[in-house]
Amino acid sequence: MKGAFAVVVTLLLFPSVTFAHRDDYLDETFVYLTLGRHEVEIEGWAEARRDTDHRTAGWYTGAFEYGISSHWMADGAAQIFHRGDGLQFGRLRIETRARFAEEGRWPLDVAASTEYEHETRASTGVENEDVLTPRLVLSRDVSRDLNTTLNLDFPVRLSGERDITFAYALGVRYPAETVVRVGTELKGDPSEHTAIVFPQVWFALPKELTLKFGTGIGLTPRTDRWVARAVAEIEL
Repeated sequence: MKGAFAVVVTLLLFPSVTFAHRDDYLDETFVYLTLGRHEVEIEGWAEARRDTDHRTAGWYTGAFEYGISSHWMADGAAQIFHRGDGLQFGRLRIETRARFAEEGRWPLDVAASTEYEHETRASTGVENEDVLTPRLVLSRDVSRDLNTTLNLDFPVRLSGERDITFAYALGVRYPAETVVRVGTELKGDPSEHTAIVFPQVWFALPKELTLKFGTGIGLTPRTDRWVARAVAEIEL
């Protein structure tokens, strides 16, 4: 928590520059900007994960985003996976996000998000898990093309022993509007002793198509050892 506070203070020290960075990061660090009214984006993911038990699994995701208004959007994703014993349903995620002003109006751009996540027994290896996560999204463009985004999460476990924890995600991306963009994410959950760094590269192609590639590297013994992910995203 102290580290997240230090990041917020650091962002406030930089002069603010307004420039659009609308797409979420590759490992689901959510950005401040929302889709426009009635805009739709769809995504397809394919990835391989090496877990803490040295097992490799393939995961496949279908996702969508929809702009309800100019400042409010919703998105969802469903995931299936296999570990050599056929495809199984793994995870469902539904999220809604609202921003409170136009980009650059405040010292920090602020949005609020609420997410519901269901993980199946097949995915967790124990019991089904249901989690509701209120989230604060803080963003600042510290130069014309360099975006920094911080997510402060407060997951509420709805299944099993109910509790409230804290997690964070920090994303940095450069530049804003070119064919090739690079970035990285750092995500952690102190209560679960997990942390992962996720360098990534984006290719913005014609016809509103974006391809994203990245590799996540686990930083603790309780985190997946590595994740290799490819995402295709298109705006309709």
